Amino acid sequence: MSLDRWFVTFVAIGYLALLFVIAYLGQKQSPTQWRSRPWIYSLALGVSCTSWAFYGTVGQAATTGAWLAPIYIGSILCLVAAWPMLLKILTIVKQQNLTSIADFIAFRYDRSPMLAAAIALTVLIGTVPYIALQLRAISTSFDLLTGTYQSGISTAFVVTLVLIVFSILFGTRQIAASKQNQGLMLAIAVSSIVKLFALLAVGIFATFYVFDGVEHLLAAQKQLPQAPVSNTYLAVSQAILGAITIFILPQQFHMMMIENHHQQELKTARWLYPAYLLLINVFVLPIAIAGQASFPGGSVDADTFVLTLPLFYQQAWLGLVVFIGGLAAATSMVIVSAIVLSNMLSTEVITPLMLKMKRFDASQTPQLSGSLLSARRITIGVTLLLAFSFERFISQHDHLASIGLLSFVLLSQFAPATIGALYWRKGTSQGALVGLVVGALVWLYTLFLPLFFKESSWLTHGLFGLEWLKPTALFGLDWFDEVTHGVAVSLFLNTLSFVAVSLSSHRSVGEKLQAELYINKSQSKFEQRLTFDDLSNLLHRFTNDEIANKLNNFPRQHATLEQAIEFTRLQLSGVLGSASTRMVMKAASTSQQMPLEDVVSIVDEANQMFEFNRELLQSGVENIEQGISVVDVDMRIVAWNQRYVDLLGYPTGFVTAGKSVRELLQHNVDKGIISGVQADELVERRIEHMRLGHNHQFQRTMPNGVVLEIRGQAMPGGGFVSTYSDITAHIEAEKALRLANENLEKRVQQRTQELENAKAEAEAANRSKTRFLAATSHDLMQPFNALSLFTSMLKNRVDGSELAELADHIGDSLNVVEGLLSDLVEISRLDSGSQKVELNEFAVDDVLSTLENEFTVLAAHDNIAFSYQKSTAVVHCDKRMLRRIIQNFLSNAVHYCDDKVGEKSAIVNKILLGVRLHKNSVTIEVWDNGPGISEVGQQQIFKEFERLDTHREIPGLGLGLAICDRMAKILDATISIQSSLNKGTGFKIEIPRAVAPISSLPTATALTNEPVANDFFDVPVLVIDNDHLMLTAISSQLSDWGFRVFTAKDLASANTVIETVTPKLVIADYHLDNHVNGVDVVLNIQTTNNWQLPCIICSADPSEQVRQHTSDANYLFLRKPVKSLALKRLIKQLL
Repeated sequence: MSLDRWFVTFVAIGYLALLFVIAYLGQKQSPTQWRSRPWIYSLALGVSCTSWAFYGTVGQAATTGAWLAPIYIGSILCLVAAWPMLLKILTIVKQQNLTSIADFIAFRYDRSPMLAAAIALTVLIGTVPYIALQLRAISTSFDLLTGTYQSGISTAFVVTLVLIVFSILFGTRQIAASKQNQGLMLAIAVSSIVKLFALLAVGIFATFYVFDGVEHLLAAQKQLPQAPVSNTYLAVSQAILGAITIFILPQQFHMMMIENHHQQELKTARWLYPAYLLLINVFVLPIAIAGQASFPGGSVDADTFVLTLPLFYQQAWLGLVVFIGGLAAATSMVIVSAIVLSNMLSTEVITPLMLKMKRFDASQTPQLSGSLLSARRITIGVTLLLAFSFERFISQHDHLASIGLLSFVLLSQFAPATIGALYWRKGTSQGALVGLVVGALVWLYTLFLPLFFKESSWLTHGLFGLEWLKPTALFGLDWFDEVTHGVAVSLFLNTLSFVAVSLSSHRSVGEKLQAELYINKSQSKFEQRLTFDDLSNLLHRFTNDEIANKLNNFPRQHATLEQAIEFTRLQLSGVLGSASTRMVMKAASTSQQMPLEDVVSIVDEANQMFEFNRELLQSGVENIEQGISVVDVDMRIVAWNQRYVDLLGYPTGFVTAGKSVRELLQHNVDKGIISGVQADELVERRIEHMRLGHNHQFQRTMPNGVVLEIRGQAMPGGGFVSTYSDITAHIEAEKALRLANENLEKRVQQRTQELENAKAEAEAANRSKTRFLAATSHDLMQPFNALSLFTSMLKNRVDGSELAELADHIGDSLNVVEGLLSDLVEISRLDSGSQKVELNEFAVDDVLSTLENEFTVLAAHDNIAFSYQKSTAVVHCDKRMLRRIIQNFLSNAVHYCDDKVGEKSAIVNKILLGVRLHKNSVTIEVWDNGPGISEVGQQQIFKEFERLDTHREIPGLGLGLAICDRMAKILDATISIQSSLNKGTGFKIEIPRAVAPISSLPTATALTNEPVANDFFDVPVLVIDNDHLMLTAISSQLSDWGFRVFTAKDLASANTVIETVTPKLVIADYHLDNHVNGVDVVLNIQTTNNWQLPCIICSADPSEQVRQHTSDANYLFLRKPVKSLALKRLIKQLL
């Protein structure tokens, strides 16, 4: 039988919404009404009865046959027998205003932040599996009730999200972790009633509906298989866990200690809570027997008997009641655990980390307060999502009880440090921390890891194959079950480590003081013997009559005696101090032989000495620049100086001994010193930080403009000291310095901008120069190009005549001019950054051998001995640039080698070209034995237009080495010079060495000047150029080769030509008139006439853009000046 899923969902959400309404209404009630309802407090302790108590105890009873789980036996015994210890813990918590189990333990050990953080993180690890248990219980019961067994992860995930929302709504509406949440207490108490009602209903149904009463039930039990003999060790270990966790579990500690209003509530819970435990377990065994009888052979998981029994017998309404009861059991634990854990993590872990961050200093308290609330909400969400993830990974066959015990054992590791805090003076924070870490690691090794690695070899044979390191039988303890073994070994090693490290470590002063505070809690005993008359007598002797008369307003009844004692203590502390107050009150209650007058005399004598020392100290304090205030553990001011009053602007007589910090802070709020919409929350947070002993440092600007630096530091044993420094002058100086820095930065920025503008102008001028050189060289190349072609034709026509020599001279002159223009074009291209680098691997001899052929002839002409040392080296470089660099080196050597004078003039001129191999590079060197270069000259020769010898007619403009230097930088190569006057000069370039063998590289192909056969007769060619001289020169050369030439200067004249003839080839200049280029003109002709014409583009423009545009159109490029042989070779290639 199953119910509609949406119906069950609405009922569940309705129940949770009802709890929220109850909590809201409970929060609105006056606290005085709560102190008269200890039964609500006792029922709220039922948060310990989780889904394990609701479902798992039945499964355990079905296995063991016991009607009361050992864990509950241990809890009941602890409440009854360990009552003095619980009362002692409660007294300490209330007097020190502690907020959690982590705060309680860390406070005893000198407020150790590391110990508090370790406890908080351990609680997180231990609580996550326990919350996962609750999530599984809710999702499993929902699936059973609705029959949606396939929902699986979706049910658990939805449940997780709902509980995140409700946990945030229940527990993150206030920032003070120590503030009691009476609405939550009422909601948990109602949940305890709901789950008790549900279990009683199922128990009555199983006993009197499934069976005919107790006798029939017992008879049916005899028919069941005999339950195995109960494991005594397991029962004892579970009882120990129950006794420990009743006050150690974080959520239980919170409900029992933090949410307690009065000792009377704990006294009532001492009998009422055990009665609740007995009542909720009274029908556990009958339900287990009914389940075993109804589902023989273990066909149904015993943990689900509570829910499956009503469904099996068609009692849907009872199944819904059971589901709500299980939901109440699980959600109450989840909500309280999430709230407690978020408070603990935010207080002990997140807050210290945030205070170390620069963006969260104490001057930004409202921002920090909001961040803390956000951190608590995020912590709740992360915790429940972690629990959901853990629930997905645990084995689906593990009993709920085993998962609950897993968490119990880890959280029980707080017991040695807690009990030691109460009864052992020599315990230290180091011992507590080491003991906790050792116990947690043993728990991890013996219980947690075996849950996930059941088939591992180290589990069966021990770590490293050592039997005594088996997780389930450490040190050979193999007669225990796994849980008992884990409990015994972890707690024993925890306690042993705690004791050993504590005895071997030094106790701090704070630890000694805190130990006395925890151990000597006999104050409550002597206070109980005080009467109203004793209290009135004390107030009359040490205060004024007005204060003493206020005591008469307290009703003379026992229920309010503690309120009168607390009032008296606070009044006397403001006059005598905390220590003297305790001595006087103890003497008034215990000294029967010594009259109170004698006690007063002793105190007066002590006070006189104290006053003398106090005056000395006060005199020193009053004469320092800083303001000082000291607050005791009760958050009341006990010492200050006048500078403190002046800086804070308190009225005369406002600051008095014993005045609460809250009043002082509220006065600051009223004066506007502390402002903002969250001012009240800021006050609460400030007091909370002082109670927790958090050091702080921040700056605050007063209404009068004074800037105060406030530093606060906790004192050993409790209390807080703060200093107040007027740093207005320092702040003003800092502002002036910051303003000066800003002005300096502006000036630097202005100067930088000027430099950038100057640099931009220089770069623009350089670019303008480059463009000028490129344009000029292009325009100059046009006539020289034509002259070269005319000279070439002249040589062919006058060959063998007397004009041949004249034609040769003209050609030589044109070559010189062409070299000058080529250098200008080259330097402009390098400066503009348009030079394209084509790196490849080649044999260095391919470049040097051709240069050898060229310069051997030139050197012989000038009577220079030229030698070349061949090399098989392979390099990685741009072949063309490298050839140009070495060519310039050799050209300079030829020009300057024969420039020796004096005794050196008779020496034979020599030039050496060689290669020096290195591991990863190759150095090509050119040496001559010329006159050498001075050190000053060596620094100048790589500059543009720089020539060292101006007395000789040496061709060129002095750009050769400047071009070499720029090319080397582009190639990332290194050029160096080595020279000595009258000895010679060596130029070197170092380039990367390649690893490829010569055989794998393309070899150089010899260039031939073999004439081309005259097979171009009457082939129509269209020549397009806007320069008439160039057009005439190319036309004449083509006519000499037999072509039928047609000329045009633009697209219009070209279209006129092609109306009468269809050319087989087009030769066009790139730059035409009106910013038109030859590539676009030829493309237009092809597109208009649907032709595919071969084309050669000629240009003196060396830019990569021209070459790329030509290549994209699939045309060939020929650089001007046009050489006849090069032009003929390209024509032959196309035709």
